[in-house]
Amino acid sequence: MRKPKSTENKRNMKYCLNKVWQVCAVACLLLPAETFAQAIDRFALVNRHNVVLNEVDPLSPFTVGNGDFAYTADVTGMQSLGDYYYKNGISLETLSTWVWHSFPNTKNLTLAQASKPINFHGRQILYASEEKSEAGEYFRQNPHPVPLGQISFIRGDGKSLEVSDISHINQKLDMWKGLIASNYEINGTPVSVETVSHPDQSTVAFKIKSALLKSGGLKSAFRFPYSYDFSVKNKPPFVWNKPELHQTTVLSQTANNVVLKRSIQGTVYYVTIHWVGKAKFIPDGPHRFILDASGSDSLQLTCAFSKTAPKLPIPIFTAVKAASVAGWKSYWTKGGEVDLSACKDPRAPELERRIILSQYLLKINYAGSFPPQETGLTHISWYGKHNSEVYWWHVAQFYIWGRTDLLEKSFAWYNKILPTAMAQAKSEGFEGARWPKMSGIDGRPSPGSINPFIIWNQCNPIYLAELIYRTHPNAATLKKYSGIVFESAKFMASYAFFDTKTNRYILGPPIKSVNESQVANDTQNPTFELTQWYYGLKVAQDWRQRMGMPRNPKWDDILKKLARPTVRNGKYVQIETDGPGSGGSDMIMALGYLPKTEMINRDTMATTFNSIYGNGSLRGFISWSLGKGAMTAARLGEADRAVNIVCNDAFGAKFLKNGHVQRAKEPLTCPAYLPANSAFMAAVGLMAGGWDDDPKITAPGFPKDGNWNVKVEGMNKLP
Repeated sequence: MRKPKSTENKRNMKYCLNKVWQVCAVACLLLPAETFAQAIDRFALVNRHNVVLNEVDPLSPFTVGNGDFAYTADVTGMQSLGDYYYKNGISLETLSTWVWHSFPNTKNLTLAQASKPINFHGRQILYASEEKSEAGEYFRQNPHPVPLGQISFIRGDGKSLEVSDISHINQKLDMWKGLIASNYEINGTPVSVETVSHPDQSTVAFKIKSALLKSGGLKSAFRFPYSYDFSVKNKPPFVWNKPELHQTTVLSQTANNVVLKRSIQGTVYYVTIHWVGKAKFIPDGPHRFILDASGSDSLQLTCAFSKTAPKLPIPIFTAVKAASVAGWKSYWTKGGEVDLSACKDPRAPELERRIILSQYLLKINYAGSFPPQETGLTHISWYGKHNSEVYWWHVAQFYIWGRTDLLEKSFAWYNKILPTAMAQAKSEGFEGARWPKMSGIDGRPSPGSINPFIIWNQCNPIYLAELIYRTHPNAATLKKYSGIVFESAKFMASYAFFDTKTNRYILGPPIKSVNESQVANDTQNPTFELTQWYYGLKVAQDWRQRMGMPRNPKWDDILKKLARPTVRNGKYVQIETDGPGSGGSDMIMALGYLPKTEMINRDTMATTFNSIYGNGSLRGFISWSLGKGAMTAARLGEADRAVNIVCNDAFGAKFLKNGHVQRAKEPLTCPAYLPANSAFMAAVGLMAGGWDDDPKITAPGFPKDGNWNVKVEGMNKLP
């Protein structure tokens, strides 16, 4: 007798389900074990690297900020020891990406007055190379960022605090929250301060508690300098002694709120100060104000900076803190991450510390709407200008670590200055857009003996646009950035000169290659720049085809006939025109920083890299060369050497308590050199996240010797 149909259907369904489970089980067995690895505990990862200070350390101030604004504090939680930190370490600055100032051009100087004609294959081009001229000095210095002011504690008598006044220090940087908690004693009396910045506004806020407030022995002070003294190029001091050249006006004042207008020779911004608690706001000179909270042992204080007159009310401390906590939690829980807690190698904890601290610093300093200066918003260097040749190092790491949106924030500036860059190329007789090597927010080139001869900045916008497209491979991305890509490629194609004697396209002279040490008028065909030219034009052709356009025949001709890198004794040389034994290591970026191309033979590059590594070991891989060396090592399969490089602890590669790295050439005038952090992050990101033709294993750039059990989440592969 046949079973009822319903019973038969149930049996068939059960059979099918069993088969599905069997197939799934077999499939699971075939997947790599890391597919089922437990998710990284990001809260634990970040919090085990929070920084605690128990002494005054001028090389390790803590910073809060959001990429477009930053406030750097000493151990008091404010900027109370400014002179001591400036002389002995990192300046205590309040900086933004959006307030710029120029000294008055009283002599009507022009950029042409800082230029001289240079021969470019038979025609004369004006290069702004006369940096020591009066016009050269002026246009190097201007425009420059505005120091927004210092917010500090002072003693009851109005005098500055001294290091000797402060004891029993316990200061913590909580990176998960973006919060500085400072506890200490001033002459035996406890003080507690919380310092925090808003994630979307140029606002810093403080929560202060101390009996010294109530007694009047401790007060808050707001002080505004004129500008910087640029007789010191890097880490210039504030100019306090020219009060007549700027104005600080009280626009409005209530019992708990003051609005100030700052005017500096045409530059205007606003400062809104709000407090919760009983306090008096007292002028103390033309550009100094004191907040006296006598009668209360607690004070909540907010200071907001803005381009235009503020819309009141501004957020109070509790609101700023809540926004900071939410903003930083979003940052840490999205994007890529690497956990090294299961690694056996004794260097793993320090490597992980470097990763977390660098992520924190780069979010604050490099994630703004204007491409950063090399010291970010921590302190001024190179007149606060953006140096575009290292822009890839600055922001490509955001893409690698799954945060392409932070790359795009500053990349949008290239669209803004595209007309300026095109006009610059046209003035020199080239097509397309010639990007400024060193520039303020206006996009105008800055004079220099090196600046106009640098060319390794020209491919960066194409490479970065390609990274954005890899994240968002759609027509909208192509439309948004095609102008940058195509105009960059047009310049590169018109700059490459066809040498009929050798039947090839050549680069230079004049050129200053990456190491900047050559005579520009003699330099020709640097290995790295040649490979950049090839890669950039190749990607630009890909963009044309993606947009339904035909390939550009001139670009194809250059790809076919571009000079190939020079090989001597089985190794790539840095520059074709270098003499024997000239050394250098920038040529290794042609396979590492750049992906595999037809320009580079892998075996020859391996011989080149191994020779450089063997001759100097780790001495040559400091500062941003941490990234240069480790990326090439990883792509060549030299995982042990890649790890050795990113774990390098030589001076110039040593990460301070707060995560900063001093520039080896200028450790006191450039004590917070962030290209070291960003290049390091690009390298570790490549090692953990991989690249297109990697071995298809987890963390392909780390050794597989049982000592590196690396957990990886959310990373993007490089080309």
